[in-house]
Amino acid sequence: MKKINNFINKYSSFLIPFWLFLIAFFLRVYRITEFAAYHQDQVRDLIYVKSHFDAGTMILLGPKASVGNFFLPPFWYYLMNIAFVFSKSPLAPAFMVIIFSSLTTVLIYIFSRKIFNQNAAFFSALLYGVSHMSIEHSRFAWNPNPIPFFAILTFYFLYEYLFENKKNSFYFGLISANLALQLHYQGFVILAFFYLILFLNKKISVKQFLYSFLINLILVLPLIAYEIINKFPNTHGIINFITSQSKNNLKYFGVPFFIKYIFREFSLFLARTIIIKEKILGYLLLFGFGISFILKTGDKKYSVLKIFLMFSIATLFFYKNSLIDFYLLFLIPVIIIYFVLTINKYLPGKISYLIFFITALISVYTSPSFYGFDKTFLAVNQAVKLTTSSSNYCHVYKIFPQTFIESKLKYLVSLEKNSPIKTDCEKILYQQMCRPMIKTIYYFCEPAKCQTVDLNLEVIKKVNQGNYWAGVDIYQFDY
Repeated sequence: MKKINNFINKYSSFLIPFWLFLIAFFLRVYRITEFAAYHQDQVRDLIYVKSHFDAGTMILLGPKASVGNFFLPPFWYYLMNIAFVFSKSPLAPAFMVIIFSSLTTVLIYIFSRKIFNQNAAFFSALLYGVSHMSIEHSRFAWNPNPIPFFAILTFYFLYEYLFENKKNSFYFGLISANLALQLHYQGFVILAFFYLILFLNKKISVKQFLYSFLINLILVLPLIAYEIINKFPNTHGIINFITSQSKNNLKYFGVPFFIKYIFREFSLFLARTIIIKEKILGYLLLFGFGISFILKTGDKKYSVLKIFLMFSIATLFFYKNSLIDFYLLFLIPVIIIYFVLTINKYLPGKISYLIFFITALISVYTSPSFYGFDKTFLAVNQAVKLTTSSSNYCHVYKIFPQTFIESKLKYLVSLEKNSPIKTDCEKILYQQMCRPMIKTIYYFCEPAKCQTVDLNLEVIKKVNQGNYWAGVDIYQFDY
């Protein structure tokens, strides 16, 4: 037993984050093939990246912003290209996001242990690993989902520069903040705070500022190249979005919207991030955070987190659209670390540890890891497997374009080795033409569009999709 204890003490700096990583990884990867989201944004990105990947051409433009007619830099698509080296399946970039989220748990541990203490490190990493908000946004491929990793990476280097005066950490932190911004425009809050806290602490010189400006430009060079080649359409889109917001949405601006959002939505976001989605818990957490913001503290390291949270919440005052949870993903690691530090600061050790363990147990017991909320990929993948096993086959689609079901099906079909024959399959089907090369036609249709004057579906074989329905009916015509 003594040898075991000595071993644990000697290698605790490795063993603890390793086990925390495994817990986080398991909760994110468990039954991923059944629960992975596969929707409009995912298939859009997959088709776009695959076309460039297969052609060997460079991507200059990133995903389209969720609001407005403008685009992000292409960092997310470069990450997807790395995943495509291993597989072009929709699960490959989803698995990459899982890795990022699991590593965020380790990064939180390393950051909190170095800047604060061992207990804060363990409980912060544990609560992030089991956090519902974190898990829900780490089980599918989407450009905002890796932001927590780059958010805490920014803070790691920011603290090194502020409190340890490591010169290179300034530039590493800047790059991390820039990459967060490239993933989603919510990263602008991280980058803005990075500069703000340095100015407040008089830790940035004119020379550093100019260098940082140059680095930011270099990191978005592909987007700049696209803008120059195409006469700045993205810049015009951003300007038009800002001006239209000012003109058309003034009624949502300011105190009423801000207060309404904070009490109704942000409180639930806090609850889902720390333990479970419950209104009363959300109000209690919001009240607790509010009190902690008012209380004075002489701990400068703790104060930086407090200022960041207050700064981030204040920026919501200037946002005039509906706010969705994924806009605040950058806050998740900081909220959890701040929660742990605050509880430790104002409550006795044993009570705080009990709170953390109960919180973690409830989070695991009610975890979204064990309850499927999205079986789109499973259903579409099954439909593709059912309709690509025949020889000499082709597909006909009669699907509303707004649903993107056709794109989802076609992307997965494009990955199959047994590809459909490229011919005028629709003409053969509707005109009942005979083509020796075609033995089977699969007709995909949404129920509202299935029946046509040219087809009598009552005498045609309908493919049984079992327990998973891909959103379309499938009919099989054999020749």
